[in-house]
Amino acid sequence: MAQYILVYKSNQAFDWSQLPKEEVTKVMDAWGAWLGMMGPAVKGGDAFKFGGKSVTENGDKEADNLLTGFAIIEAKDFDEALSFAHKAPNVVSGQGSIEVYEALMM
Repeated sequence: MAQYILVYKSNQAFDWSQLPKEEVTKVMDAWGAWLGMMGPAVKGGDAFKFGGKSVTENGDKEADNLLTGFAIIEAKDFDEALSFAHKAPNVVSGQGSIEVYEALMM
């Protein structure tokens, strides 16, 4: 089994801490159900706090805050990892995307 990194990406930046608690709970329940559906395939991950920085050779600046989190999963192949990503709440709702990368085990 290979490991894959699923990077969550939103279509627009927004600060979760500014949303009503009921809305955050509803969204987090959907993410929890999706992660739970993958069972022991999930090896780690979390959401990102709003307000990241982008660092280049010219210094740092405010990040676009479109990356919202990640998961590390195990899957038998890339197609299985993609099938998990297709079921993510942000993909199903049309509010974002998931980028899928196979981990290069060094």
